[in-house]
Amino acid sequence: MSKPPRYLLVDTMRGLAILGMIWAHVHGLSPTMMPEAVTGAISQMSGAATPLFMLVAGTTIAILTHGQMDSKRRRRFRLEYFLRGIGLVLIGLALLPWSGRVDIVLPYLGITFLLAVPFLLASSKILSICATVIFILSPILAKTVTQALITLPQLLYPQASHNPLAFLAQWIFTGHAYHATWLLPFMLLGIVAGRLLLAQRLPAKTITLLGFGLTVGVFLLFVHPQQDAGTYIRGGFTEMSFDITRAMTVYGLMSWLTSVKNTKFSCWFQKIGMPISLAGRIPLTLYVLHVLLLFTIMSDGWTLAGSQWLWPAIVFVGCLGFAVLWGLTIGVGPVERLLGVFSLRHNLRWALTSQPAKPQEFGFRRIKARQPARTFNRR
Repeated sequence: MSKPPRYLLVDTMRGLAILGMIWAHVHGLSPTMMPEAVTGAISQMSGAATPLFMLVAGTTIAILTHGQMDSKRRRRFRLEYFLRGIGLVLIGLALLPWSGRVDIVLPYLGITFLLAVPFLLASSKILSICATVIFILSPILAKTVTQALITLPQLLYPQASHNPLAFLAQWIFTGHAYHATWLLPFMLLGIVAGRLLLAQRLPAKTITLLGFGLTVGVFLLFVHPQQDAGTYIRGGFTEMSFDITRAMTVYGLMSWLTSVKNTKFSCWFQKIGMPISLAGRIPLTLYVLHVLLLFTIMSDGWTLAGSQWLWPAIVFVGCLGFAVLWGLTIGVGPVERLLGVFSLRHNLRWALTSQPAKPQEFGFRRIKARQPARTFNRR
């Protein structure tokens, strides 16, 4: 299978997702670092960062499988994603000693990738049906499994028992912040959305307006009343609905902005979004980096209040600056290189080759011999 083209939209959305995850962690350490109205608005979007990441992961699968694939390549592709899931779990396990207050999401993502392997090449109709069924069953399964494990604390609290089965149950069903059966529908819907956008059969404006309308409706009718009554449940139908609508809004809005045919606006948007797009090219590296930085700050006893309130902002800005410097000098992140070789998608020579991004990709200079970064719109 030839190397797929670089899609600016996918990189930018992936960058927004990983930066949203980082923001959620650093903002929790110093909630007064910015005005409440500003942090509240940003936090609403960062709360949907992980679902957005899974939507983008599904869209990436749609890009990689776009076109004809023979049976050998199909088997190879499934093997690559199976190994990719295993690799994410192993990286997540390696980060557990440095996790601190951060719930490491990588094992949950890895298990989700493993569960998605049978669906990777399914038709859009089957994917839509399966995503809906899993979406409905996920909160029920989470509640049922949790209740069944109440009498077995060694399986319900893996951090205390260090039982492999307990970790597996948490990653699939009982995770407080995430679990794989909650993330899988987002990934399957991302595949469908990616296919529709590639075929230009789904207007980005429609996704944006529908997502925003549903977000407002779910918040006013379900989220806000449950929060006031103290009955809001993590991982329940309300949270899943709120997350998917917020993620859909960001997904559609970014698709809309990158498909604008105005040349000046498109060039401006690419330049402004360059740091976010570069962050989207090394998301796993940034995730590992910010976990290690937060662990260092907390373990050294640094005060995150008063005169030290800037530390969380430094972590966030530092990760963004690292993404720009690394992307423009070396390119692919070290964790991405490791995972690429481990999953058999790339060889060792690829992992040792510098692959820097070019400023021309983001509209800074025009070079006729080089094609601009692609969006989903054909021009």
